[in-house]
Amino acid sequence: MGSVLRMPRPEFDRAWPYGTEETYEDASPPGIDAATPNVARMDNYYLGGKDNFSVDRDLAERALHEAPVIARLVQVNRGFLHRTARFLAEERGIRQFLDIGCGLPSEINLDETVRRIDPECRVAYVDNDPMVLTHARALMAVGGSVGVYEADLREPSTVLGDPELLRLLDLTEPVAVFLLNVLPFIPENPRRIVDELVRYLPTGSHVVVSHAERTPDLEAVAELYEEAGLSFLPRSRFEIARIAHGLEPVAPYPAGLPLSRSGGEPDAADAVPLIGCVGRKR
Repeated sequence: MGSVLRMPRPEFDRAWPYGTEETYEDASPPGIDAATPNVARMDNYYLGGKDNFSVDRDLAERALHEAPVIARLVQVNRGFLHRTARFLAEERGIRQFLDIGCGLPSEINLDETVRRIDPECRVAYVDNDPMVLTHARALMAVGGSVGVYEADLREPSTVLGDPELLRLLDLTEPVAVFLLNVLPFIPENPRRIVDELVRYLPTGSHVVVSHAERTPDLEAVAELYEEAGLSFLPRSRFEIARIAHGLEPVAPYPAGLPLSRSGGEPDAADAVPLIGCVGRKR
């Protein structure tokens, strides 16, 4: 096994509101389990963030040993978020965005990307993780055009039926829904979840999905996660493409990520086991 890829740890100008990195375990708010690994906090670690606990870092380092590409995969996933958000705002005229399973805030978030294009854009973040919700509400829900809501993706009606969320988003106008590498952590049928979400959306809405692709390395990571009580199910490219089967594909998707500079499949040296899909509701 070669050397383990270790991610740079940039200094964030936004601090976790419950203490420093050294005191997270002692200062975490009620409802946050600092003794059990957490996917959102591990992704934060892969991105070089500080909003994670020792138990997250320990499992993340074991995962990196099995599949060093996993840190790059998380980075590419964030890049896909911003690339597609800019495209949908600039080229498709979308002004409402819904990020389900948004994870912990990073240096630049979805609302900042789209509001640079049009300050009138509205963004709703949805998650069911207590630490994500606490942190997101403290750092991202800072204006009337951005909201953070608690809901479970496995029950789509609770997501798009939330009366508070519906005060922010108008479901008579197109919405861009982001499901970025969240479906591998839900063992239930992801196609059913996407189909139910789409039924609530008006014509012209777009759904953006990214999903970890099954490889021997990621299957080894899945075993590690399972031992720690975390579900992680990479799927084949065919299975991933079928998740958004009812939508009109937006070229060049579905595609391996990151896209090349010409917009096609990545070069072998750049490719990670992550498939991106973008589809439009007819």
